[in-house]
Amino acid sequence: MKFKKTFSVEIFHIVNSDDFLARGEDDIITTYKEKMENILSQNNNILRILSDEVAKQGFAGSTKIPELVYLTLITGLLEEPVSLLIKGPSGAGKSFSLRMGKQFIPTEAYEEFEGMSEKALVYLDIDLKHKHLIIGEAAGMANGSGRTLIRQLLSEGQVRYATVQSTDRGLEGAELPALEGPCGLIMTTTATNIHPEDENRMLSMNMHESPDQIMAALIAQAEGNSKKKYKPNLAPWFELYRSIKNGSKNVSIPFAKKIAKQLPLTHDKIKRDFPQVLSLIKASALIHSKNRAIDEDGAVVANEDDYALVRNLVNAALSEGLAKTVPATVRKLVEAVEKLTDTRHKGALSNGVSHSKLAEYLDRDQSVISRTAKQAVEDGYLRNNNPGQGREAELVVGDRKLPSGSVLPSTNLLFDEQPEREYAPWECTAPAKPKRRTIDW
Repeated sequence: MKFKKTFSVEIFHIVNSDDFLARGEDDIITTYKEKMENILSQNNNILRILSDEVAKQGFAGSTKIPELVYLTLITGLLEEPVSLLIKGPSGAGKSFSLRMGKQFIPTEAYEEFEGMSEKALVYLDIDLKHKHLIIGEAAGMANGSGRTLIRQLLSEGQVRYATVQSTDRGLEGAELPALEGPCGLIMTTTATNIHPEDENRMLSMNMHESPDQIMAALIAQAEGNSKKKYKPNLAPWFELYRSIKNGSKNVSIPFAKKIAKQLPLTHDKIKRDFPQVLSLIKASALIHSKNRAIDEDGAVVANEDDYALVRNLVNAALSEGLAKTVPATVRKLVEAVEKLTDTRHKGALSNGVSHSKLAEYLDRDQSVISRTAKQAVEDGYLRNNNPGQGREAELVVGDRKLPSGSVLPSTNLLFDEQPEREYAPWECTAPAKPKRRTIDW
């Protein structure tokens, strides 16, 4: 019996060998797929397995971004896919983090380009429905109609584009084939910020490399030279994705309203962030569906574990995006400027602190300080008294105070409710709620 190439080697080890020859090829392959899927789906924390697999491949430090990339690509199967922006300086590991996360998803789930011209999107003969578009560097895209078209696709789920074509009868207007969604977007960039209309539609993750993280990466590189390269078994991951793709994607989030009632109302952006949080919770419930309840309508019921998992991945990024907190690197820099310019101390730099002085004080490279200072100035936490290209910066504390808060409520606050007290017959009962007074007009 001849078997399809992609399954032939591993099937013999997965399927019971006693009835191997007695069963048909399709039956054996179906059994193989089910066993591959069950390797992961029976686990209650699949992202922990992903984290371990990524670490074995030499990934140093937190694996939150690879985990979020994976979960983001799963949301491509939903009606509201999540879009993700990974920001960081050159060499911070943005592309590596992206690659580590997307390796667990089959390539049929996304279209990937290193760069893209402004109008290329509408001329490409590709299907983006329930897929993600991955663009290697956001800074390489123009700020014109290219991003406008992407924004249209993300927000409306469709792009219709008319152009002028040269024919035998002269110039004629023509409509190109419509680009259909829903579609998600994943981009990386070295810029501290991109166009606000673009970033408002995405979850922004900042990659901050501390000296400890750099050391961990160097050690991982050194160990990689002496160890055999680890290759994860991706078959179970691909089968899990395809089982979700081919099955019901109906998910119920019974605590969605409770989250909504505790979100900050100070920024309109929360109206775009909240649906992305819900999509990530749905994605978590789907990959863990074998360990989740099913309601009477056949929907997978998301639970506290799904919320805790998603909150751990995105709360810091959401809080930074809505100015409820700031990255640790920005906080450390602002606090350093505040200390160095404090006139109560001898030798205070009352005129402002230069990048070189901060680099020396914090023991960091000047390019890292320059990038972080630029973000702090743009956000109003610092002010440069000597702006201009080629001039030495004179940084002082800005008018905006450093925030310290959270966008998503804690798991305890959301799920640990005090039960309503039951009163004994001899006790006074709880006072009845006053009835609302109505007026007959």
